[in-house]
Amino acid sequence: MGISADPFFPLRRLILALATVATLAMPVANGAEPEPWANDRAVQEVLALRRAGIAAMTTTGVTAESERYSSTFVANTPGNAVVTGEQMLANFARGTVSYASVEQHLDYAGSHGPDIVVLMGEEVVVPRAGAPNAGKRIHRRFTDVFRRENGEWRHDLRHANVISIE
Repeated sequence: MGISADPFFPLRRLILALATVATLAMPVANGAEPEPWANDRAVQEVLALRRAGIAAMTTTGVTAESERYSSTFVANTPGNAVVTGEQMLANFARGTVSYASVEQHLDYAGSHGPDIVVLMGEEVVVPRAGAPNAGKRIHRRFTDVFRRENGEWRHDLRHANVISIE
């Protein structure tokens, strides 16, 4: 059966992506120390949201709900532009930002008070056909700040800069 004939193909891709992201996010077994943020409930809540957002980004597509931008979201993008959440969603809708895969490797995750969580690390993205650098592995550093807004975690600030393109 071809992909287009399989009505469950999008769901299968989403499940595979979620399993892959969950596996990548797990602490290493065999006696390795857990991540310092493993017992921080707020960080774990934000990481779950981020995993779901990345899964949507690489399978079913980005939505306002999958990205969970705050009312004041702003990003300093790898393309050297500062954009709002509305502008970022428009970029995803136009396909100028579109990823076949996204891997995030955390160097730091922590709560900064009861309403702020900061994530920092390296990510490797592979843009889809039609997006700049399609098919290439782009390594970049990122900082994400999540803020509790109206009782829910929302993506509030992002900075990402390119380290290398393979």
